[in-house]
Amino acid sequence: MTHAPSRRTVLRAAGAAAAVTAAGSSLAACGTAKSNGAAQSNAGKKLAEWPTYTPAKGLTPDLPGTSAGVQDTFLRYPSDLVQSVAAKPGDGSKVKALIITYGTQPKGPDQNRLWKAVNDAVGVDLELTMVADMDWQIKLASAMAGDDLPDIIMLGYQALPNEAAFLQAKCEPLSQYLAGAAGAAAYPNLAAIPPYSWNAMGRVGGDYYGVPINRPVLGNSLFVDADQFGAAGIWSPAPGSLKKDDLTAGLVKLNTQGHFALGTNKGSMFNVGTHAGFHGAPNGWSLKDGQFTSTYSTDNYRAAIATVTDWYKKGLYDPAALTVSNTQAKTDFLNGTYLSYVDGFAGFAGYATALDEKWKADFLRPYDAGAKATPGLSSGIFGYTALKKASPERVKMLLGVLNFLAAPFGSKEWELINFGLEGVHFTRGKDGGPSVPTDLGKVENSINVPFKYIMAAPMVNYIAGEPTAATRCYQAQKDIIPVGLTDPSQGIQSASKNKLQPTISQQLLDGVNQIVTGKAPLSSWDDVLKKWKNGGGDAIATELAAEYAKSHS
Repeated sequence: MTHAPSRRTVLRAAGAAAAVTAAGSSLAACGTAKSNGAAQSNAGKKLAEWPTYTPAKGLTPDLPGTSAGVQDTFLRYPSDLVQSVAAKPGDGSKVKALIITYGTQPKGPDQNRLWKAVNDAVGVDLELTMVADMDWQIKLASAMAGDDLPDIIMLGYQALPNEAAFLQAKCEPLSQYLAGAAGAAAYPNLAAIPPYSWNAMGRVGGDYYGVPINRPVLGNSLFVDADQFGAAGIWSPAPGSLKKDDLTAGLVKLNTQGHFALGTNKGSMFNVGTHAGFHGAPNGWSLKDGQFTSTYSTDNYRAAIATVTDWYKKGLYDPAALTVSNTQAKTDFLNGTYLSYVDGFAGFAGYATALDEKWKADFLRPYDAGAKATPGLSSGIFGYTALKKASPERVKMLLGVLNFLAAPFGSKEWELINFGLEGVHFTRGKDGGPSVPTDLGKVENSINVPFKYIMAAPMVNYIAGEPTAATRCYQAQKDIIPVGLTDPSQGIQSASKNKLQPTISQQLLDGVNQIVTGKAPLSSWDDVLKKWKNGGGDAIATELAAEYAKSHS
């Protein structure tokens, strides 16, 4: 299956650039958007306290998690659900939210029983503006540049210019409501979000302006059809036990007509970042003796570009990959057009549920590319949720809404948010879980009405009706997390990064795409890297080091 480029794709890219520029210009005019970034820096400022971490209690997992980040795993659904939130947090008002979506645009709450049920349970009229992933950056940039902000804004998924300045200018600082034991008592479900997620979100000018949307520490993963990979002799469950050359030979075997061994999408740089970790590159940045070095500067990253370029030359990727959206690529993985696909860790549960063991989706362990593999671990967040400036009473109410949406696994609220109403959207499977969607539940569900992108509970490893897949997921975490690396720059402010990241990241994307598709030689990476460094990369490294030194002295 191929995907031809369209005029709309070209126009969208141009529109996104214009919107980002407009957002940057608008915020530069704000009094808080100081050009030197001093207002956003945390150096020398008292750091606001996170909510006191208080994990949800009451459930015993079948397979226990670890302090390193392996998830608690439940192979069966809890038999007795608890009520997490005693009373409706809402005040009956309309609450507007801007969030991303990977699903189909649903009918509104007046014609959508799931949406209406959640609104009724929360006690507000949630008006969701759900934007497709390919249009997200332009829509968010336009909202940031305007004066009519929604009450709730999902941020952090893609970097935008002057994002930190936007938070200080137009969003509510939240430590006054959430800090310490008092914040944990007022909003216990938000206090159950692990500290690593709060640290990854970070502070701006000493305070914090959002609540993190938790994700497990195992980050982007290379999902494969394990049955097909096994038949080709390239399924190996032990990290480092599969040589890259053997993997390549097996991929060539799998690459039959109508099927591509490797899937990707237009915004992922052919997933060079994931393969760079398998080649031993740092996760974003390395930190040594107080100095930050970008993964892009390493020989390991260059080696990963060379590997992916070789695979492209061998025809292992869809030749139209640079026109394929993330949503379409997910579909192509599920229908067998792509036999592997790099996606966020949380994507595994969706694949396992959709496949229902028709074939086994699994995590490819890091292969041996000649250096010790250092797969990148996640920051621990999908993004974060900010609230526009409002009266204290309204902010407290909105935080109550977030607290409701963060109700833990095993609660009645969690089941409603993620699966809907029993008998309407689902019936219970063999394990008592909401694993059998009705016809309506196949349309009205957490994919098409994604409250989880407003706020979500800390994620456990439970896949409704799929205990075998959940066990595979648990084992993959145990295998990969111990050899993985975190990004030492997470949560550290850099004015140049806030301002320039989208532009210079686009230069890298274009440069990698040109090399992989054969339009430029591998040696051109030197010029790409030089432009990236001169365009802001070196400044980011210097600012990260300075901020790190001041906060670790």
